[in-house]
Amino acid sequence: MIFIFDWGHQTIREIGPISKTDFNTTLDSDMAWLVVRRKWFRAFFIPTIPTETHYGLIDENENFFEIDKATFDQYESFAKLNAAISKSDISDEEYERRRKEMGF
Repeated sequence: MIFIFDWGHQTIREIGPISKTDFNTTLDSDMAWLVVRRKWFRAFFIPTIPTETHYGLIDENENFFEIDKATFDQYESFAKLNAAISKSDISDEEYERRRKEMGF
């Protein structure tokens, strides 16, 4: 029986955009995406076991700025709100109201 496996396969899950004015980073870009970056052990080319998880921001040049889990949790709902307004899923008034409720 042939068993095919590897490790180090990386996936990136984008949560939503955050501007540099809302989150100060060392990234050169004015806008970055809040992301979860994972490395996996794969069996038969299917990601099965995550071996590493990193939280951070990625800019358009794919530069990564790592943050801790607590900071990620703090900004996750805000990034989802920014994604909703960029997709025109909510109105500008709703965006401003919810942004103020979050304290941004």
